[in-house]
Amino acid sequence: MDMGHLQLMDKRAQIITAVERGATHGGDLWQTNHMGRQLFQISQIHIDIKFDKIIIRTNAILNISEAYPVFIRLRYRNLICRLNPGDFKILGDKLICDYPDEAMALAPRNGSRYVLPVGLGISISLKRIERTIMEIPREIELRVIDFSEKGFGILISGVNREFLKCQDHFWLKAIDQRPLRNEILGHVTYVAPKGYYLRRGDVRVGLSLSRALSQDIYENLKKKCNIILSA
Repeated sequence: MDMGHLQLMDKRAQIITAVERGATHGGDLWQTNHMGRQLFQISQIHIDIKFDKIIIRTNAILNISEAYPVFIRLRYRNLICRLNPGDFKILGDKLICDYPDEAMALAPRNGSRYVLPVGLGISISLKRIERTIMEIPREIELRVIDFSEKGFGILISGVNREFLKCQDHFWLKAIDQRPLRNEILGHVTYVAPKGYYLRRGDVRVGLSLSRALSQDIYENLKKKCNIILSA
């Protein structure tokens, strides 16, 4: 992830909103301590409204020291924050903490984001613009996880994980195997590490389009969604 694309969040209400919206999407937490770098996948985030705490459950017992800082990355907007010693407690596979004072995250998208059912199999076809003059352009079909009016969240399998890198440019050629009348130029905004719900080696990639999808395509995709997430 290119940190240059992240924006500082230092207002408490802004951070609370982002964490609450990202609670269902998981992420990772890590620490570098006297035993080296420890990395864990987040499997559940619970917001304790009564005590104003965040409870993060992971995929394993946390072998983390409370004497060193911990870093958390949520997949929602690629939010990253640092917890200093004293800001968190470890209980088995859970980390309990206050809301962070600061965080870095991608700017919110304009409008809503629509999540497609896992088994629906909606895909897009795109051709990456060559990184060098020696490359041979190729087209690839990729599964769509969610979409907005000017972007897609897609899944790339481990076999093709090097096909797209942050800031690569591409032409969107087809949606759900239906060629577009006019191809749309776009670029990669982020390449996220594997989340707890993905297969080993898979990566989630964010795509931004230079112009909005046509209204008929956009409305047709919206009819297929099962979750709507605000920006």
